[in-house]
Amino acid sequence: MYIKITKNQRGYAYYHLVEAYREDGKVKQRTLMSLGRVEDNKLEQLSEAISKNLETVNILNLSKEIDISDTYILGPLLVLDRILETLGIKSVLQNVLSQHKRLQFDFEKVVFTQVCSRFIKPVSKLSLYDNWFSRMYPELIDSQVDLQHIYRSLDILADHKEEIEKFIYQWNKDLFTINIDVVLYDLTTLRFESTREDLGELRRFGYSKEMRTDCTQIVLGLLTDTDGIPLCFEVHPGNRFEGKTLHGIVNKIHGKF
Repeated sequence: MYIKITKNQRGYAYYHLVEAYREDGKVKQRTLMSLGRVEDNKLEQLSEAISKNLETVNILNLSKEIDISDTYILGPLLVLDRILETLGIKSVLQNVLSQHKRLQFDFEKVVFTQVCSRFIKPVSKLSLYDNWFSRMYPELIDSQVDLQHIYRSLDILADHKEEIEKFIYQWNKDLFTINIDVVLYDLTTLRFESTREDLGELRRFGYSKEMRTDCTQIVLGLLTDTDGIPLCFEVHPGNRFEGKTLHGIVNKIHGKF
């Protein structure tokens, strides 16, 4: 491939990009494109323009060879990390951690990983451990944690439930914003893949919002402010009528906050 100068009938000269090829044992030429009329410094300008774009072309060519099927999940983790900091969740987790100095795992990162799992791909704790730890950006999670530590972190959160709810309620509030006059309350049902009712007081058959009458369940009540920020939650037996949960949670939040 080379640049050839040709003239037309009027005597004007033009640059052409020409390619040589062989056909039937003979060398032939074909014009790929016209590069414009021959003028002073025209060829030098053309060469400079090609050089400026050559790096971009090389990058684009290299990008075609990149396999994106094995990348880490990072963007959602950064967003959630910022949300947890803004809502005071990071601070309350640090307070809880200060009361468990003998823990042998990174409590904050384990909880954070579970929160990310609920937003990105809600799965069981076992599936999170088996399939998703390796997908998340390792600098933001504890990918070396044991499965038992995931369950242990949930026990710790349950033990400090009241403390966590009070802390988050008071986060970034002052004397003028501490009172909340309007709250939002809703309930849902969470099922167990089981029919046993002898494993505690909560697993019961009842009206299922998932239409799974073949499974035991619990009733989960969530209370939020008008911005949708959770204030507290309560767990009820799976056969509890929704209307009977309201009076109890109103009294509880009044006493707590």
